[in-house]
Amino acid sequence: MATLKMIIDLFGASIVVPVVVFFLSLSMGVHRKKAFQGALYMGVGLTAFNIIINGLISSLGPVVTEMVISSGVNLPVIDIGWPAAALICYSNYLGLFYIVFGLFFDLFLFLIKWTDTFHPTDIWNYYCFVFWAALVHLSTGSFWMGIAAAMLLNLVLLLLSDWIAPAMECYYGYEGVVSTCYPSINGLPFTILIKWILKKLRLDGIQLDPKRLKAKFGFWGEPVCMGLIIGMAVSIIAKWHGLEELGNWAVIIKTALVTASVMAIYPAISGLFVKGLIPISQTLNDKMRSGSMTRKNMYIAIDTSVFFGEESTMATGLVLIPVVLFCAVFIPGNSVLPLADLPALPFMVVSIVTVMKGNVFGSFIAGSLWMVLGQFINSDVAYLFTEAAKNANAFPDTAGNAMITSILVGHNPFGWLVYKAFAAPSGIRIFTIALAVAVYLAVYYFFQKNRKAWQMAAGADEEYFAKKEALWAEAEQKTSVNRIGG
Repeated sequence: MATLKMIIDLFGASIVVPVVVFFLSLSMGVHRKKAFQGALYMGVGLTAFNIIINGLISSLGPVVTEMVISSGVNLPVIDIGWPAAALICYSNYLGLFYIVFGLFFDLFLFLIKWTDTFHPTDIWNYYCFVFWAALVHLSTGSFWMGIAAAMLLNLVLLLLSDWIAPAMECYYGYEGVVSTCYPSINGLPFTILIKWILKKLRLDGIQLDPKRLKAKFGFWGEPVCMGLIIGMAVSIIAKWHGLEELGNWAVIIKTALVTASVMAIYPAISGLFVKGLIPISQTLNDKMRSGSMTRKNMYIAIDTSVFFGEESTMATGLVLIPVVLFCAVFIPGNSVLPLADLPALPFMVVSIVTVMKGNVFGSFIAGSLWMVLGQFINSDVAYLFTEAAKNANAFPDTAGNAMITSILVGHNPFGWLVYKAFAAPSGIRIFTIALAVAVYLAVYYFFQKNRKAWQMAAGADEEYFAKKEALWAEAEQKTSVNRIGG
């Protein structure tokens, strides 16, 4: 188990995903040359995505830190970033055990068609939910109670991914892939609710998406200008008390150019990644048409970096940075100072932007409310997060007497609810666990029964389903002909 984790950490997503997809393609009958070409383009695309993301975060990180420091805010809990949560998860036997156990559990669920999401291509993001299982283990002292909590959260994650996958394909344009990173898709049900409320308030008519902005403002509405303006605005807020210094303006302009560059480069890298998906998507469609494949849907789990740099996703995430800091200061009941994970906010709004179909206005409203909810959850679990970090030697000396958390990993209502159910007082624990499982099964049942309606509520369009239904009809026709001929 430790060896598998070492291999995953050593090679990373840019190598592991293409290798897994290559063998998956071969198992589905893709020619070796095409399978290799697809895996190569996918590896190049993922590597390029990570380069621009690391460039953005390394540029934006110090600016965001300065923004927080200059605000003068002093709260008892500090956001030290997601690596601490990953260290808590994998520094104990439970986290290492679940890498192997979860891999086989995901394969089993996929093979029996409980889910349409092929999750093993994104196993390094297990920590986003196994972290909560580690908290259950810490609270109850029961290893198997922690494993059971991880399994339930795994099931919930796959339900969310099946639910949002068609909408992500329609919006982002990547055929047959989906994010299975909890921080990126756990806002799905909440955003559907907010979108419904905006419609009732007749605010859904306010549309601010890249296409409309470009049509209205021309060059100034293009993604590269949006990135420049947003990057400059965030940097100016951070450097507000030192605008008279020339050096600060150099930082402001450099940061603005980095955000503009990400907006400009992303479409080209996206094209490379799409070329990597073509062999397997074509083979899937051919198998469906021929009637040789009984599975109607299949979504490959992919790292969220693929979606990070899209115009509306980037714009929404960056605009939310000062908003999140403002809310942390003025919202009663919050004790968390957002810091290390702030530059990663675009990761956290992927499902929000998907449901809103790129409308930055709706995404901003939903994202603001969603982040406030996350602050309360992080405040609630900060003490336990801190204790777990100390046990895992992940507590930084610089934190002093403060408690710590990660707003990226801690912002998980599903993880929080499952933790509360599995770590409830022993007298009622069996009932809270039974209730959690029953709620999941009920939601799963209604999703399967009303699959198309739920997926359309998430942002999928009729064209997607018309295309799928045409493939299924063709497959059924050929299957019938083969049976008659036989």
